[in-house]
Amino acid sequence: MTRQNPFNLFELQAQWDIDQASLHKRFVAASAKNHPDRFTDALDQADAAAKSAEVNEAYQTLRDDESRANALWEILGGSGKGDDKSLPPNLLMEMMETREEMEEAIADDDTATLERLGTWAGQQRADHLHRVGALLNEAASHPPAERDPTLRQVRLELNALRYFQRMLQQMP
Repeated sequence: MTRQNPFNLFELQAQWDIDQASLHKRFVAASAKNHPDRFTDALDQADAAAKSAEVNEAYQTLRDDESRANALWEILGGSGKGDDKSLPPNLLMEMMETREEMEEAIADDDTATLERLGTWAGQQRADHLHRVGALLNEAASHPPAERDPTLRQVRLELNALRYFQRMLQQMP
């Protein structure tokens, strides 16, 4: 089964900025419409269960900034998410040094340093998401044949974003 465009499933324009309240209303309506308990026939129930799973997956994709960005990146013509591992210059070195500082702070139970690092990582995450959104909007404004350089920059930002996401997840 081919994965459906999550924006289309909820009849939303494929764009970075989406109204979360509207998305939630559409999710509730789609979930109610496709709930397996509404059907008595076993085949209809199975179809509804599959559709319900698709609705849930699409909703989770659009609710999460990174997942929504990756979905939009693909819709706009980005290819091979796993193929492009590019990162901003010096990011790996900066992350290694920061991780070392974080590990020392954990070992020393240094809550002030951990709070500072958490705030920094959160701000870095927010900055990368902001750039991702702006770049996706820019890519969407260009004809498909002219999107590639911007989509490569989006991929670079999304790859960097993952480092800050992981750091925040691993903070005590």
